Amino acid sequence: MKKFKLFALIAVLTTCLFNPYLLFADTVTPKWYDNISLKGDARLRWDGIYKNPGNNNERERYRARLSLSTTISENIELFLRFETGIDDPVSSNQTFGESTSGKEIGIGRAYVNWKVNEKLQIMGGKMKMPWFTAGENNLLWDNDLNPEGIFVNYEVDSTFFNGAYIIIDQDLERNDTILQSFQAGKDFRLNNTTSMIAGIGYHGYKKAYGSLPFYKAKGNSLDLDGNYLFDYKLYEFFSEIKTELAQLPVILHLEVINNSAVTDENKAHSWGIKVGSSKKRGDKQFSYTYQNTEKNAVLGSFSDSDFAGGHTDSKGHFIRTRYTLKDNMTLSGAFIVSNYKPSKTERIDYNRVQIDLEFKF
Repeated sequence: MKKFKLFALIAVLTTCLFNPYLLFADTVTPKWYDNISLKGDARLRWDGIYKNPGNNNERERYRARLSLSTTISENIELFLRFETGIDDPVSSNQTFGESTSGKEIGIGRAYVNWKVNEKLQIMGGKMKMPWFTAGENNLLWDNDLNPEGIFVNYEVDSTFFNGAYIIIDQDLERNDTILQSFQAGKDFRLNNTTSMIAGIGYHGYKKAYGSLPFYKAKGNSLDLDGNYLFDYKLYEFFSEIKTELAQLPVILHLEVINNSAVTDENKAHSWGIKVGSSKKRGDKQFSYTYQNTEKNAVLGSFSDSDFAGGHTDSKGHFIRTRYTLKDNMTLSGAFIVSNYKPSKTERIDYNRVQIDLEFKF
């Protein structure tokens, strides 16, 4: 019996020695493919554009996006997103028609997010919109923009610092066009229900002057060869207040831009309010924004593509309502009343109505 027990003990130890997984099963790290998650959304849109002078345009559009993410180590995540409309840097919409032919789909995002520690985060690749935008306004950046480069975020004691090195264009015959960006802001707790974020930023384009427009000029000044007539060194001030009104969440925002590389037609501002939420079934939300952008205050290529058709030298009102039909299904409407000036002697009234039905999974 003693010999049998000794033999059994030796057999168990030998098995564990050659199969360490049995001994340390609880400490094995999951593989990256065990952590893959998928999510996506699809949106149907009726879009009416009414211009005076100009031609009206009513169309049906759709957008589809599929995202994949995985944890490749304890603090590093990889993100990929496939989406429609890849030819436009600020829109994934596709228009119905063209004899029901197939539509293009491509990589909208491909980036790594490294959370170095609780304070420092680094993203690299073709990434989601990284900058802080007060009230999610689109004065400087369209929210569909996916910039390419490196972004760093550092947060400590309710203060944040953002830095970015974004590659706009690479050209073998001349120096690359680069966007160097910096933001600093602080979150102030005013009372139990109210907080305010305020800060400043700088977004400087290297070699914008003399370059062809990045995608489309959309109102910016050009020389006789169709190149940018000015550089763009944009300073911003932003402020966002979050509070409650009748137990509803309220967000107010203010955004001010100044292009220091130009002495005239170089300012822009946006202010607005958002009431309610759209997270759960039955939620309602209303928002209003006023926006005024002078001709060379921002780069038209990357600002809001819906307001005034994406043109600078524009001003007007943006009203949006949202109603959550189900937790993953939202009905929304937008009404834009705006105008822009294609030249010093012309003015075009640009009104737009959008009705969206969006699904998420």
